[in-house]
Amino acid sequence: MYPLAWLLCVVWLLAAVLVAVFRGVHGARQGRAHLAAQRIKSPTIYLFSAYLLVAALVTPKSPGETTSPLLWLAFTIPLANALAAASSVGQTQPKGLTRAALALLHGGAVLAAAACILALASPQFVPVWLGGPGAP
Repeated sequence: MYPLAWLLCVVWLLAAVLVAVFRGVHGARQGRAHLAAQRIKSPTIYLFSAYLLVAALVTPKSPGETTSPLLWLAFTIPLANALAAASSVGQTQPKGLTRAALALLHGGAVLAAAACILALASPQFVPVWLGGPGAP
């Protein structure tokens, strides 16, 4: 993966973590931590992660893979969900622009994490535009 792509992914992930921590602490001080806990308890994300975990365990590794990227995604997605849940309790009713920015930030964090996972676990499958095999 290109160094610039690595840098952008890492900065995006750090921004998502910092925003989640800041907004989560602010929301907890306002007494809204229970709302984040309710969102984290939703089983949908865990069922999807379990599906990814099973797929990672039963799918044979491709040549050159260190581990299955699905295995790491199975652990990354609940973590990203927890960050988004913490971030969501920063305000009681965020305005439309704030909602859109948070969705972009945390959705992009999942994509950035997936790109990093792919580059580490299966570098031969990194797209050319990210600096994978065949890139100039």
